[in-house]
Amino acid sequence: MPRRSTLLILIWLMLAATVSGPLGQRATAVDRPSSDRKYESLFLTIPSAERAREHLRYYTSVPHPAGSAEDHQQAIYTRDRFREYGIPAEIVEYRVLLAYPRHRLVELIRPEAARFRASLKEDPIAEDPTSPDPRAVPPYNGYAASGDVTAELVYVNYGLPEDYETLKTLGVDVRGKIVIARYGHSFRGIKAMIAEEHGAMGLLLYSDPADDGYVKGDVYPQGPWRPASSVQRGSVQYLSIYPGDPLTPGVGATTEAKRLAVEEAKNIPHIPVQPLSYRDAQPLLRALGGHSAPQGWQGGLPFTYHTGPGPAVVHLQTEMAFQVRPIWNVIGRIEGQREPDRLVILGNHRDAWVFGAVDPNSGSAALLEVARGLGALLKRGWRPRRTIILASWDGEEFGLLGSTEWVEHHAQMLRAQAVAYINLDSATSGHRFGASASPSLARLIRDVTREVTDPATGKSVYEAWQHAQRTSRPQGAMTERAEPRVGPLGSGSDYTPFLQHLGIAAADIRFRGDYGVYHSIYDSFHWMEKFGDPTFAYHRAAAQIWGLIVLRLADSPILPFDYTEYGRELKRALQELKLPTDERHHLDVTPLRQAIDLFEAAAMVVRAEMRRAARSSTSDQMRRSLNDRLMLTERAFIDPEGLPRRPWYKHVIYAPGLYAGYAARVFPGLVEAIEDRNWPEARAQVERLARIIEDAALTLVGRH
Repeated sequence: MPRRSTLLILIWLMLAATVSGPLGQRATAVDRPSSDRKYESLFLTIPSAERAREHLRYYTSVPHPAGSAEDHQQAIYTRDRFREYGIPAEIVEYRVLLAYPRHRLVELIRPEAARFRASLKEDPIAEDPTSPDPRAVPPYNGYAASGDVTAELVYVNYGLPEDYETLKTLGVDVRGKIVIARYGHSFRGIKAMIAEEHGAMGLLLYSDPADDGYVKGDVYPQGPWRPASSVQRGSVQYLSIYPGDPLTPGVGATTEAKRLAVEEAKNIPHIPVQPLSYRDAQPLLRALGGHSAPQGWQGGLPFTYHTGPGPAVVHLQTEMAFQVRPIWNVIGRIEGQREPDRLVILGNHRDAWVFGAVDPNSGSAALLEVARGLGALLKRGWRPRRTIILASWDGEEFGLLGSTEWVEHHAQMLRAQAVAYINLDSATSGHRFGASASPSLARLIRDVTREVTDPATGKSVYEAWQHAQRTSRPQGAMTERAEPRVGPLGSGSDYTPFLQHLGIAAADIRFRGDYGVYHSIYDSFHWMEKFGDPTFAYHRAAAQIWGLIVLRLADSPILPFDYTEYGRELKRALQELKLPTDERHHLDVTPLRQAIDLFEAAAMVVRAEMRRAARSSTSDQMRRSLNDRLMLTERAFIDPEGLPRRPWYKHVIYAPGLYAGYAARVFPGLVEAIEDRNWPEARAQVERLARIIEDAALTLVGRH
């Protein structure tokens, strides 16, 4: 009998023996001890809107990009607050490749009558007191190559692979040209990677008003959207190849680490890249001839967009200072009382391109309020069952540097001991709650949001979240009682190395709103007070949710994981898979479907086991065994060989799209093989996925 059939029969027999009630019955929460509920209730009273305001005012008082003196001072402040609240904490230094601008130039040199030099700066705003700060790093793209190029200009829309295919059908070749792309729909580093792959000599990036400017509404300071001079800074690291220090892939960037030469790094561009405001982009785009922009390519500027090439000719010059410099993580640790070798980790990055009121320091303010809340519990005699680690990461903006280096440095320990990682990058830019996570954590997130009040509505955050999802979807797409969906994790923040390199269950939470000042000087304390969270009540709510998730992971005798949801998400992904319709390239996914059925059955067995263990006098040893299976099942989705073309990414279920960067791909190896029409690889990926999902099912039930 084939292995799959044998395993399926085994688990169905276990299911029949252990589950009472109809199959597919909705899982209920595992009971929690009354002492846990007491400390949770106390914790919810601690985070303070006014304290969060004070923290944010400090973090946004100066520009503090990674590696700067101001960044180091803020690391000291964060460490000292942890210690003040009763949490032992240290600063942990890594040495990573950083790049800052020495010289930038963008000028339109032809047609002669349209000559123009871009200002490449943002205008101070009188009512925003930090906007004139001369210490603000000028608009540039981190890790862009130095270069001096002059060439015809081509407009490539969002700079996605399909945009270059459209240009090809129009007879437009970008080889030897400078391309201009608008921000959006993919990570900026991917836009640079695709431009380089197509032979472009340079890349200009700009924020189109259709995407986050006046087309959306009033611009800052009248409204929350991007004003004409505002520029989105940001890294152009090839994030979907590998994150972290470009010179030490796979190992922590300690002083002793062996480093690549800069020219050997595989995840940074070899062409110059420069961001523009839409005020600076307008003369360049207006000077283009060639084809009228295809349908969907027209932005918000007041003229018809054209593709080029030419007659616009642009001179682009960048000179970057590449140097290995220190960055500083702050790590706090609350030792677990009964399971000190099981780690619950929460983190937020601290570095910002300029002031970073939303991104990231609304999260930094929330982190300190979580720390203060946990410190208050410690003073009341509470000790967590498991160890809690609080992390303030550095260098995230350049490419998840601080978190990736820490994870790579401590990989062996984390594989053995880490329960979960809970990330909060930007706590709030508005009122709309959202979450992405390993599916095993989705129910925990929903349960916690039922316990926290939404400041705007007075209902629970869960109810506000459910209502917002229901009203934002097409009519009939979400029933009145349907639960809000927790999305999959791609990349773009510090959960990436935990989940996608080591297989540690992870989550990312935040409140969102109208936010058009991302990575500009206008992401300031004044913007937050006026538009993002004037009362700072959502900073408090974010801290409450974040802390409550961590408390349940740290204190619940049985870990609050739910793999039945994971099974449903695997099935959903299989149903949404775009299989070839050409019979010559038929792709049989039966092995994958059977493996998912097996995993679903295993999840139901274990859910019943968790309920029994919670309601009986199960020994600590038996609980430990069950919890280890819950913890290690996510690890079972790790393939040591990694994904095709990018072996740093080892999670076969979730990864950032190779040409998306932020957005999640489910079954990435299989999906990309299908897109490439590489049928032998696609068939191999089906078998690989089926085998790994079967192994995960057996890990879950303790038969592996």
